[in-house]
Amino acid sequence: MNHTSKKINGIFTAPKMSVAMAAMLLGAICLLPESGNAQVVGQCVNCHTMHNSQGGASMSGTATVFQSLTKGDCIGCHTGGATDLTDNNIPKVNHTGAPASTLAGGSFYWVATTGGNLPATGHNVAGIAASDGVLGNVPPGGTALASQLTCAGTTGCHGDRTKANEYTALSGSHHAPNQNAGGVAGAVDGSSLANSYRFLNGTKGIEKADWEKVVSAAAHNQYYGVARTTDAAAAQTISALCGQCHGDFHATSTAHNPVTSPTTGISFANNMTSPWVRHPTDFDMFTVKAKEYGAYGGGVIGTGGGAYVPQAPVASNDILGVKSTVMSVAGDAIVTCISCHRAHGSDQADLLRWDYSTMTAHGSAGGNVGCFACHTTKDT
Repeated sequence: MNHTSKKINGIFTAPKMSVAMAAMLLGAICLLPESGNAQVVGQCVNCHTMHNSQGGASMSGTATVFQSLTKGDCIGCHTGGATDLTDNNIPKVNHTGAPASTLAGGSFYWVATTGGNLPATGHNVAGIAASDGVLGNVPPGGTALASQLTCAGTTGCHGDRTKANEYTALSGSHHAPNQNAGGVAGAVDGSSLANSYRFLNGTKGIEKADWEKVVSAAAHNQYYGVARTTDAAAAQTISALCGQCHGDFHATSTAHNPVTSPTTGISFANNMTSPWVRHPTDFDMFTVKAKEYGAYGGGVIGTGGGAYVPQAPVASNDILGVKSTVMSVAGDAIVTCISCHRAHGSDQADLLRWDYSTMTAHGSAGGNVGCFACHTTKDT
């Protein structure tokens, strides 16, 4: 038997593997990057099966046949046990038991446990939880989706949203190398799907290689944000991505009530010069460092210069490197949607990063946690 490999389109294949088979492998969606590079590395067997049969049993463990010769779909590949955060270089974002900790995006475990109903502890992704019993397939602050939320595709967050099929929407992305924008390890500029932050098409950012399995002020994802004064969020920011579905929510439109009055109310620009009617996003705390926000991360009010706080992450208007010290210059401490929420889900209502019900003004033990990571003078 000839064991010599051949190289087709940059991929090493078995001797008799056809070009068509190699192309199908390019559509694989089960592995995510390591070392900040969006290109998959590792053994093909971690994701693929040639015939989906071994010893008379399905390689996926189910009767379902998956596209692109994969052993499982998005959910199958990214599901793990309660203690599994990564396995074979695959991040686990859905858990079969309550995880003590999660990766940056959180976990779908809690929304699956509640059956997808309120309190909203996660996004209601098809195959994980049913549509919300109250909201159905209408994102808060948005318009009704054509069908239930999915991981990728037209009704998903990841991949090319002009493509309905999840596999097609992600095709090629897991095997395509990125260019590390500006030469910064892990930085992607959104110029293509493969060069987009976590395959969120068109989004910039710096990807921590372990998805924040181990996180600190100096080692974390770096989100891209742009401070704004109008209703429209700047393109390629993490908040703009959220706004594709939640367009009228949290100061991203003129709505007081995104359900009953989605086009009337007070604008973001007016909100900047009058009392807030909802929590801002795309707001640069450095511009108000003379207030309590200046002490974010242990900074000095009026001066700033505090440490990045992973529990309440802020974005920056550049991706020239991971920020360990923020509130130092304009644009390095921008509030975003995910400053307070986890994208996939959390153990708190509304996908929050902390228990909002325990935030007590001038009555806590201090420590600047939760809301008080930013509102630093309001806890003690």
